[in-house]
Amino acid sequence: MKKAVFVAFGIALLALFGIGTSLYSTLQAPASVSVVSPMGGYVIESVRVTGLLAPLGGVAYLRIIDRKTPSTVYRTPLFASQHIDFSKTSEDSRYLDAIVWVRFDKQAQRFSIGMPQWRTDWRNRFISNTPFEAGGNG
Repeated sequence: MKKAVFVAFGIALLALFGIGTSLYSTLQAPASVSVVSPMGGYVIESVRVTGLLAPLGGVAYLRIIDRKTPSTVYRTPLFASQHIDFSKTSEDSRYLDAIVWVRFDKQAQRFSIGMPQWRTDWRNRFISNTPFEAGGNG
């Protein structure tokens, strides 16, 4: 009986270690696309999620880095990578329209997500570090 408990505990520890390692790799992953915002104050990066957190792929998040203080990084919640479209990136003194469906309020430091069929995901609590509101049609 003690051996079974010990084995179960070991398996649980290995699983937690694997998920923790995958999360660290996801947060430190290189960007698949990186652009500088129109006013030059931010770097907008698209990061695809792979590994244990997304074995089938197909999801990504945006990482927005303040160029004045590069240690200041804002991460969106996960979304389908098919929605990455930098063609309409724009910026004014308050808002940074990072991609077509995502707006970043620079003053409130908050994302607005308007993607079609966007759904919340349990992984967002580990990946997104910035408040957000989702008002898409999903």
